[in-house]
Amino acid sequence: MDLFKGIRKVEPRVDFTWKRHKVILSNIANADTPNYRAKDLQFKDEVDRIPLKTTSRKHIKPSGGEGFKVVEVKRNLVGNDRNNVSVEEEMAKLTQNRIAYEVYMKMISGNINKLNNIIRGGRR
Repeated sequence: MDLFKGIRKVEPRVDFTWKRHKVILSNIANADTPNYRAKDLQFKDEVDRIPLKTTSRKHIKPSGGEGFKVVEVKRNLVGNDRNNVSVEEEMAKLTQNRIAYEVYMKMISGNINKLNNIIRGGRR
C-alpha cells in the first residue's frame, strides 16, 4: 500500500503551477521591453498517452522528464514597440495560477493530516 499516492498524484501539478508562476512574472517584468514575446508554460498530458517503445537495446530509453514546455503566446501586437504582453491578461493568469497552486497545496496538506491522524491512532 502506497501511503503517499495522493501526494504523488498532485506533485507534478504543484511543480507546474510553481514554474508557470515564474514564466508569468517574467512576462509582467518584460511588459515594457521592446520586441519581447509573451510566453506560457504547457503541461504535456499527451506525453503519458503516447506509447514509446524501443526496438533495439541501443535505443535511448524514454524518460519521463518534467512534462512542461515553455511556448510563445500567439497574440496580436499590443504596442508600437512590437511587444505582445498584455499586463491585464498576465495578471488574470497569475491570479488563476495562484488559486490552482493553493488548491493543490491544500490537497497535499489534507493528505499529510490524514497520515498524521493514522500515526496517532485516530487520536488528536
